[in-house]
Amino acid sequence: MKKALMIAYFFPPLGGSGVQRTLKFVKYLPQFGILPVVSTVKSGYNFAYDESLLQEVPKGVNVYRSSSLETLWLREVLDKLASLRSTHESPSEGEIESGKSQVSSELGEKKPEATGQVQEQKSESDQKSLKTRIFEFIDNYLFIPDSKVRWLPFGFLKSLRVARQEKVDFLFSSSYPYTVHWIARGVHKFYPKPWIADFRDPWVGNKAMQKDIPFRKKLDAWMERKVVEEADYIINVTSSITEMYQQRYPQYAHKMVTITNGFDPEDFAKVTPVEQQQFTLIHTGIIADAYDIESFVEGVHHFLEQVPSARENVQILFIGYVPPHYDALLKQKLGETYRFLPYMSHQNVLEFLAGAHLQFMTFDQSVDNAYSGKLFDYIGTGKPILGLLPEGVAAQLIRERQLGTVVSLGDAEGLAGAIRTYYVQWLEDAEDVAKIALSSQGAKRCVEFSRVNLAGQLAKLFQG
Repeated sequence: MKKALMIAYFFPPLGGSGVQRTLKFVKYLPQFGILPVVSTVKSGYNFAYDESLLQEVPKGVNVYRSSSLETLWLREVLDKLASLRSTHESPSEGEIESGKSQVSSELGEKKPEATGQVQEQKSESDQKSLKTRIFEFIDNYLFIPDSKVRWLPFGFLKSLRVARQEKVDFLFSSSYPYTVHWIARGVHKFYPKPWIADFRDPWVGNKAMQKDIPFRKKLDAWMERKVVEEADYIINVTSSITEMYQQRYPQYAHKMVTITNGFDPEDFAKVTPVEQQQFTLIHTGIIADAYDIESFVEGVHHFLEQVPSARENVQILFIGYVPPHYDALLKQKLGETYRFLPYMSHQNVLEFLAGAHLQFMTFDQSVDNAYSGKLFDYIGTGKPILGLLPEGVAAQLIRERQLGTVVSLGDAEGLAGAIRTYYVQWLEDAEDVAKIALSSQGAKRCVEFSRVNLAGQLAKLFQG
């Protein structure tokens, strides 16, 4: 059996959506004659951890870990400075949490703020302002291409040693973070085996990650180009992103391949639904600041005004992370109808999804070329999807495969009407609402998104 070195920062026990893609490749590649060998971090920094995901790593797959130097000492020191007050006033728990979250975001880490806590930005101390400037400088001028660059020397040395020791036949790197591609690039120079670079998100032009600094834009463009030039294949997760890269690098268009995200049928085979007595609309994962939650809240509020009796029969459930200002808005406008649960294991999330009746997802206007990992979990449950979305690949997929309903961003009335339609069907017959989405027919329509099938596509690239 041939071997592939899989270089990825996000790998169990780290949790979250970024882990799933590489993990599922590792899980299913052996079925296609490829034995993965994993190189990842020893103790990565993330807002989510899920030890249960380690059980999905097949026996016989070796996982090697290296240090990333992501020590928290500087963050902790500046947190203490930021929380200093006069001897007559002690800082509240909320103020301390706000300080921690601010530092995390300034470091470029993806650790959200404590949900339900309100930032007091207007009363920031001079010390906190200094802290902000320090970390902005570090993030903009030292953390290149991203905050995980601290892993680069250790990840490179470990990966090169492992590649030689295991005598691997192929190299694979999956971003974000983009640092992993430069680790793989280094390994490729000293151990020149076929290399596949997997872009879970675009690099240049990614509005969520791009620095609005001229020298950074030029440097990011140069670093991306080097990866594209030297890798044998560049994988993107949607055809529209693949086309974008083909237009950006026409001389390397032949290298560009699309392998989407997907869902694992095995995950759903062992799910025991968390049964809900109320009609439950659910959202899982992270709510970003730029998402149109105002329209969502307004739409749900309109629905509850139109159907007052629904207040006792409806539950709006968010699992994962909601920014404090949106959490406060949801509580204020929806009251006891709104319920929040913090991050939990992927398996537990699927159990809640399986017991819900309507699955909600939203993006901001700039995200028109991505599906989102949660969309495929939603598909796997066989329950209808309600998308408050810009026109793009996710909206198109939901419509074409008849997976649910898409409402345009800002259309609160349209959202209210869609919720009412599903709610009335649930009242009349709880079975009917499930039939609208996947159940048996939808799953067949989406078989190409099975993680097994996607791993097979990757294996074909490895095998040439």
